[in-house]
Amino acid sequence: MINRIIYPNKTNSTLWLNALFLLVLLITDYADPLTIVLAYFLETIIIGIIHVFKLGLVVKYGKKDDQLSNQKDPKNVSGIGLIFFFIFHYGFFIAVQLVFVFVFFDLPNPLKNSSPSIIDMNGLWVVLISIIITNLAYFYTNFWLKKKYMEYSPKAIFMKPYVRIFIQQFVVILSGFFYFLFPDGIATAVILIVLRFFVDSIIVSFNKDSEVFDDFVRKRSTSYDHYLEMKRKYQEFSE
Repeated sequence: MINRIIYPNKTNSTLWLNALFLLVLLITDYADPLTIVLAYFLETIIIGIIHVFKLGLVVKYGKKDDQLSNQKDPKNVSGIGLIFFFIFHYGFFIAVQLVFVFVFFDLPNPLKNSSPSIIDMNGLWVVLISIIITNLAYFYTNFWLKKKYMEYSPKAIFMKPYVRIFIQQFVVILSGFFYFLFPDGIATAVILIVLRFFVDSIIVSFNKDSEVFDDFVRKRSTSYDHYLEMKRKYQEFSE
């Protein structure tokens, strides 16, 4: 099962390319190990921006929420208001996360003019562009081309990026502890790239067109209706 998930295929091809590209940058010393760790944290912002666009598509073309009566309850905010609500609390989440990153890795304070800027870190822009392309490619192939924005209601997709982000950031934080064991950071970056590739491969394997995902659900379903329901619920974790 695991071998089928990580084996190169159409679904995880961008993940393979990105992981190999980052390893090449690391081996050739074009990017610092800490740069790769920081870029993976900054990926949270990229995922959030893409999700705002997803919400916009779902609000316009997707299914409508059934319960819209109590507008004072944040859980019942709909439409454009739901998008702004997401931006607000997701922005707060990112702010807390970045404070942790700067303290945990002892990065220069960007609010101090005398501090060296993090944007000058070796290879940061190249790594970020690579991660942006990977996320945009996944959005295009998994969400846009398949018109999945027509399958969800705004509330159904609202919290979906948090599942992916919490898992990914836990992996980043876990690998960060290796930074103290291996001060040069190379081992940390390699472990992070490998772990992230493994986790992301599992997430993207929940693609509804994935044969591995289809076999997994079929073996655990008790009826055809149960199969369809399981496939729908598991698939949401890939958003």
